[in-house]
Amino acid sequence: MKERFCSAFFDTLATRSRLNLVLTLKDRPKSVGEISKAIAVERTNVSHQLRRLRECGFIFEKREGKKRMYSLNRETVIPILDLAEMHIKKYCKVEKTGRCAQ
Repeated sequence: MKERFCSAFFDTLATRSRLNLVLTLKDRPKSVGEISKAIAVERTNVSHQLRRLRECGFIFEKREGKKRMYSLNRETVIPILDLAEMHIKKYCKVEKTGRCAQ
């Protein structure tokens, strides 16, 4: 795998707001307004984050009437999140800050 592609992939999830956005879509598709409310981020910022996630294939967009609904790429993202959770539980010594200990 080329370094720049791998870097772009991980950079996409590197911000807390994008990661929270992805996690809020685990249960069901949501509109920008629903996502904004769920993660307490302005709608404009959510829209910018959605574009980045869409470009990297983490999420999909579908029109439903006048609304755009966003859903998680369940084929690849759920297994990635599950693997990350397993890795964290097994190998990371998580501090109170939620970050892996160095």
